[in-house]
Amino acid sequence: MIQKGMNVFSNISSLSGGAIAAVAAKAAASSLLLRISYESIEFHTDDGRPVNVPVRFIPHPENHALREFCVVIGNVNIQGLSGASEVHVTVERVRKMTDIPDDIYIKPEYINLYLDGGEGISRLTAAEHGVPAGFANIDKEARDVIFEAVADAIHFADIMPLIKITVSAISYNNSSLQFSITGGNGSVARTSQDDVLSEIAGAIQEQYESGIRNVIAVPGNAGHKYIQDNTHISMAHCIRCRNYIGDTLDMAAMVGMENFLLVGNASKLIRLAAGIMDTHTWNADGRREVFSLHTVLAGGTISQARILQDLATTDQMLAKLTEWGIRDAVMQSICVKIGDYVQNRIGGKAMKFGVIPIHQDYGILGQTPDIGDVIACVSREQFALSIKK
Repeated sequence: MIQKGMNVFSNISSLSGGAIAAVAAKAAASSLLLRISYESIEFHTDDGRPVNVPVRFIPHPENHALREFCVVIGNVNIQGLSGASEVHVTVERVRKMTDIPDDIYIKPEYINLYLDGGEGISRLTAAEHGVPAGFANIDKEARDVIFEAVADAIHFADIMPLIKITVSAISYNNSSLQFSITGGNGSVARTSQDDVLSEIAGAIQEQYESGIRNVIAVPGNAGHKYIQDNTHISMAHCIRCRNYIGDTLDMAAMVGMENFLLVGNASKLIRLAAGIMDTHTWNADGRREVFSLHTVLAGGTISQARILQDLATTDQMLAKLTEWGIRDAVMQSICVKIGDYVQNRIGGKAMKFGVIPIHQDYGILGQTPDIGDVIACVSREQFALSIKK
């Protein structure tokens, strides 16, 4: 445990304020978007030197859409932060654009990210380098490295949420001090696939060791919210598998889980019908091909399949299928194929499974065959866990 005032971070003496803020931002973004809890983050300086920077989690139990991490700098003298004791960064999901103030930093490459200064960060009293008065005193190099750190976590989350990043600084000795965040001098180490998979594996192992044998998994917030709002199944013990659906199935079957229920946005789960088990958009898509093929298999025409090939989004394709009156038949055909591919992935393991693709407007679009027992087992155990004291 890091104690207040302990000077244990001499390894950060060569880092800039921007680098330190970027480290805290990476930890906060990873916690919020990937559910990865870092105790330290590696920063790579411009000269290629890695610096391992410890970070500390600041809990906010009242706000699940926000994560805060800090870096203790103690008595280390860092430009712009002389007299500061800690640098804090919060990363928060923003629901409405109207909640974003005007005097906040943006960067065209990251249209969904917004950066501001909070407690202990001074504001510009006059325009500097094209930045108007009133903005937080965070220079361009610092802004760049902070934006890049958060964007890396978003890249792995494979989503595009509105994110507000707030940098703060505090002094143990003088609470009235105001600071600036300057410099970049490198970059935060990139998130690796192993980081995400280790978090998923740890969550599955923890559940198994606690006696859970019936898993409910969601790739992202869509599945989580739908189940929470529309069923009696508790989501307190769900597994966030992200886009690593195949790996999560492997892990659950390997440890000995008995039932595995996967619920998620159709845009992700449709890809399973093409055998795509890593559903990152940069890995493979396949949605047009899946919808077109199963439109024909479900009794649609070649002309309809060609129309689907020219559409860009899952929403557009589902709207067309609904218009033609064949959405349910197409989704039933797709879900059968999803079941085939998932069964092949599990191989000879005894674990049973069920997959339910959903849509925010249409609700449940279908389900894989023979799912009744899986839903019953998962429901019973998750309900029992939700009332367990």
